Amino acid sequence: MGFLRRLLDMPSFNGATNALLIELALPELTEPQRSQLKVRVLELYKTHTVSDESTDVILVQLNQTPRIFQLNMVALAMKDLGYPPPFRKEKIQKIKNPFDPAHADEYALRAVARRLKWNYGVEVWIAEEPISFDSW
Repeated sequence: MGFLRRLLDMPSFNGATNALLIELALPELTEPQRSQLKVRVLELYKTHTVSDESTDVILVQLNQTPRIFQLNMVALAMKDLGYPPPFRKEKIQKIKNPFDPAHADEYALRAVARRLKWNYGVEVWIAEEPISFDSW
């Protein structure tokens, strides 16, 4: 059982879990939640990129970031703000760097997608277009 526990605690699985859970949660977010998340995501972006740019410049950069990394930023913001994931038995996973390329591992994404389908009967995949935080 130790091997399986280590496997599920890998950054690629943690990032994939966060991304797919947030992909499911996005349509359910209210306008006030989106506003709070946007503010927190911008703060986290500044922290993780050590950016001294203006909020407008950071927003442009964030809008151009690949969706998988955006979703992990939203996951961190949701965790910080205490928003629950879409399923009670799930939790937002702890990740050190939301921009770690390991989070985009296709194997991990497929494995997590299969697990979510098996456990909850939902099919989910990462949308192709980046999130436009301007519209939040």
